Amino acid sequence: MNYKEITLMINHELEPFIADILNEVGANGVVIEDSLELKKGRIETFGEIYELDPADYPESDVRVKVYFSEYDYNDRIIDDIKSKINDLKDVKVTRLEFSTGEVQEEDWANEWKNHFHAFKASERFVVVPSWESYNQKNSDEFIIELDPGMAFGTGDHATTSMCLKLIEKYVQPKQSVIDVGTGSGILSIAAHKLGAGPIKALDLDSVAVRVAVDNFEKNGCADVIQAEPGNLLTGETEKRDVIFANILAHIVDLMIDDSYKLLNDNGLLITSGIILEKEQMIVEHLERVGYTIMEITRDNGWIAIAARKEA
Repeated sequence: MNYKEITLMINHELEPFIADILNEVGANGVVIEDSLELKKGRIETFGEIYELDPADYPESDVRVKVYFSEYDYNDRIIDDIKSKINDLKDVKVTRLEFSTGEVQEEDWANEWKNHFHAFKASERFVVVPSWESYNQKNSDEFIIELDPGMAFGTGDHATTSMCLKLIEKYVQPKQSVIDVGTGSGILSIAAHKLGAGPIKALDLDSVAVRVAVDNFEKNGCADVIQAEPGNLLTGETEKRDVIFANILAHIVDLMIDDSYKLLNDNGLLITSGIILEKEQMIVEHLERVGYTIMEITRDNGWIAIAARKEA
């Protein structure tokens, strides 16, 4: 089976929203190539240097490659993407260009793996692709074996890495956890490595749930993490000690009230996927319902928040 590749050239202001939009229209895979990555020059992980090839990135703005199977693609998809982008409020659109092509299945399945290597996501968490080997450097490290497949969340994006750092800092053994929008399952795996449990992982996308379960199996925790489709916290009644939500700001905003009600006293909300421009809105909402802000971290235009429900 072949895949249809749609290439978008967009301005940087659109980048925080594009993955969510493409997920909504049924994308089978997404690659985001940001010209700003070239400023990093190279990536160093565990003594290995991975040079960034300028040929892999646009000279300016952001190139997004999105893939649909030949069975899922139709001529309305590009119009749907344009419509959803134009519906964004208060987001400047200065560049929006489309081109299309065909990709062989084996090329689509393997090419992106060339850019995903083992890396240290926090002080103790090391993310290792399932197709690479890694020798543990010290006994304090937690190894997360990951194959993100068609789900989002490898740990190298600022939002996920900030969540991992907050999880490492705040989550304690035997705390109950619910992971909203689990994606690849990486945050649930991290909580399990720290001894938390029981853990429930939710995602609106059934593909993400399947990917998460596969990753739970790779990390030996499929039998202790409950994974199922779910729309935010709708229908959840069992109180928890910790809630994770690494999703976009407007979705976080929708679940703040429910998260507060679902947490035990002194429970913790760890959330990210929030652009800097939405920080004040989210913080004000958190404080309005009764949360105390424990910590806010910022990285590359994104923020992550740890907030506590005081007893």
